[in-house]
Amino acid sequence: MNREKEPSQADALLAEAERISALLAEHAARHDREGTFPVEGLAATIRSPINTAALGAEGGAGAPCSWLTFGRIVAILARGDASFATAWLMHQGAMSVFRALIDPDERSRFEQALRRGAWVANALSEPTSGNMFLVPRQVARKAERGHRLTGEKRFVSGCEHADCFFTAAVCDGQPAFFLIDRDDSISIEPIWDTLGMRATRSQIVRFQDTLLPDARRLAVDPLAPNPIPVAAAWLSIGIAEAAMAAAVAYARERVLPPGDRPIAELQWVQFAVADMSLRLEAARALAMRTAEAADGGDPSYGLLQLQAKAVANEAAVAITTAALEIAGGAGYMRSRPIERHLRDAMSGPLMALSGPVIREIVGKALLGVGTPEQ
Repeated sequence: MNREKEPSQADALLAEAERISALLAEHAARHDREGTFPVEGLAATIRSPINTAALGAEGGAGAPCSWLTFGRIVAILARGDASFATAWLMHQGAMSVFRALIDPDERSRFEQALRRGAWVANALSEPTSGNMFLVPRQVARKAERGHRLTGEKRFVSGCEHADCFFTAAVCDGQPAFFLIDRDDSISIEPIWDTLGMRATRSQIVRFQDTLLPDARRLAVDPLAPNPIPVAAAWLSIGIAEAAMAAAVAYARERVLPPGDRPIAELQWVQFAVADMSLRLEAARALAMRTAEAADGGDPSYGLLQLQAKAVANEAAVAITTAALEIAGGAGYMRSRPIERHLRDAMSGPLMALSGPVIREIVGKALLGVGTPEQ
């Protein structure tokens, strides 16, 4: 795929992401404390060019931004508020599949809704599906104009603000995917009370005899690049960047007697910050390699995106932990963002694909011993 050509396009998108990230940062602590969705970020992004940057111009008339630029946008947003960046990435992954709509009229109608700012929630995870998002188990019954689904999906980030849902079910014995409008047959159960990523509001979504219209069926290519797996590593990178910046600032400002010298002059602090940098640069390098492979149509991106996620997840946990150690008791207080960065970082290895599943897939691929049992 030919993606962005002009550096100025990328620069403008990244500058816009920085603007929104600053807005997110202003409200992140409150939303984390109260467990509320970052509505300021929602309002800002749906009016922003970054919201449709990965789609390109309407009707395919202009190239989308590169995967590298998109990943960097995700990291920038995550520096401001990782919860919102996560929900926004799920929205991006869900909205990107509209071009797989089989019905051309629905494809056109849906694209117009997206460009007006419709929010799409990713409702694929089932209570018994584990990491197998593309292999639904819930069965929809045959009905007039399509199928009807009664069941539930979990971990649906930002679902309370969704206009549409990307969901799946077993139809006529086969996995089938749909983009559907929100209606009265869809309800939300507010169960989200978590350690980290508190503001994603990733609730349970219940479908009660919900119509999955034939006209909204998707011909999904599971091998095509999708924003979620391609950019998942950048969520952790953004968290790690924010934590490292907070730790460096604290080390420079905190002074100890005798002599009132900053703790930045202590060797163990210098070593800790150096280790942060090593881990962060390694995670960035692998995420950038993944994006470049996806931009270049290199099929190796599939394995690389898994490796990049695992490395970035582990780097973020290590970096935020080290940041807390540098800040000590001050970092443990909610008056500083470090403890929030640590709690958010810990979600990365748990989010699909999880660390153990990634290792199984990568190990079996490298050894040539078949596909993992999930």
